[in-house]
Amino acid sequence: MQSTNQEQELVSMVELKNLARTMLPSSSALRDLILSEPDTISSEAAVVKVGMYSRLLYRELKSPSR
Repeated sequence: MQSTNQEQELVSMVELKNLARTMLPSSSALRDLILSEPDTISSEAAVVKVGMYSRLLYRELKSPSR
């Protein structure tokens, strides 16, 4: 467990946001979700979110509307 005096490590979401902007269609819910994130988040949150993003990406890729 991290001490409250220690600063949490931050992760930049800028590159992921750029990828979402350029590679995902504007109709993508995943694109909207990623672009709504702040530019930096805690490393703990990033691990959880990237896992969720990958599951959503696979779901969107399987969608017949693509």
